Amino acid sequence: MTALGKLLSTSLLAATTVSGTAQADEANIAAILSTTGTYAFVGVPLVNGITMAHEEFRASGGYGDHTVSLQFDDNRSDRQEAISLLTRRANAGDVDMILGPIASSEAMATGPVAVQLEIPMFTVAMTNEVLPLGEWIFKTTETAATYMPPLADYIGETLAPDNCYLVSILDNPGYVIQKDVFRDTLAAHGVEILADDGILATDTDFTALSTSIVNADPQCLFVTTPPEQAANVILQARQAGLRQDTIIAGDTGLGSSQFIDAAGSAADGVLFVSIFVETYSDETRDFANQYEAEYGVSPDHWAATGYSMMSVIAAAVRSIDGDINRDTLREALTNTEDVPVLMGTGSMTFGEGRLPSHGSVVMRIEDGAWEVVE
Repeated sequence: MTALGKLLSTSLLAATTVSGTAQADEANIAAILSTTGTYAFVGVPLVNGITMAHEEFRASGGYGDHTVSLQFDDNRSDRQEAISLLTRRANAGDVDMILGPIASSEAMATGPVAVQLEIPMFTVAMTNEVLPLGEWIFKTTETAATYMPPLADYIGETLAPDNCYLVSILDNPGYVIQKDVFRDTLAAHGVEILADDGILATDTDFTALSTSIVNADPQCLFVTTPPEQAANVILQARQAGLRQDTIIAGDTGLGSSQFIDAAGSAADGVLFVSIFVETYSDETRDFANQYEAEYGVSPDHWAATGYSMMSVIAAAVRSIDGDINRDTLREALTNTEDVPVLMGTGSMTFGEGRLPSHGSVVMRIEDGAWEVVE
């Protein structure tokens, strides 16, 4: 049995002890995820991971006595398109759940619609502010207050720079929150914040920003933007004269292959926080091998997130004894506890207010590969 098979078996056993034998039914899920546009760096591996998990669960009884159907829509990284697609799918009547969207801005826009139409929405949005919108909203990513401090603590305690320069996206609340948590945690270690600069998701020319960064002569540079834009910021800062010994760090997106490809050698030494480590367990290693065989690239944390989201959904579906509908899925998801996943430290729980918990680690890029720092 493969490591992933063992992960599934463990999850199946846990569900059996809770739910017993369930009456067969089908869960219809509409995935609204950006596979083009700004957030395609999340959407493409996310869809790959979702698809990989879905095919495995269908083949191995991962949904128990029930079945699950999946349909995918690309909202093209556009929040209005996400609202339109969610409204159309929810009003169609036969859809039991929405998987997505990706960006915090999209989730904050679609969340009220999902609540009004009373359909479960399972998003990967970074912001935790989406959860108070209503009991129909769920998310897979931990809050920035949970996953960002380990990175700031490592930099503040172990590397101990005197100061740091911050750059973040202004038009996405998820990135702003990540920056705020990192800033406050780093400052608590006595690190001076030289500047707290903001850019827009559409910006590409960072000449003025690079000059400002170099003139500040920071010992640390923190960038939280989409990966290719982060690479652009770092490359232009290097070209403008940023010192080679400057500590460079960022959010989970800097662990993507898009960042490494765009930054090239400038990615070496960059620190980031991750919710997936290929070598963490037999299950993660097995997943990485299968993913690379299927898609020709190593999985990033978004691929593992997609697989893990389907693991949570599968556990919820298996736990339902009787009809699967929006109400029973919402209740089952609310009760998510210790579901085996590939993310973080290996299990997912939705705590008070449906806040997810799974753990994270600090990593570094060296020679185009990821390695665990702590």
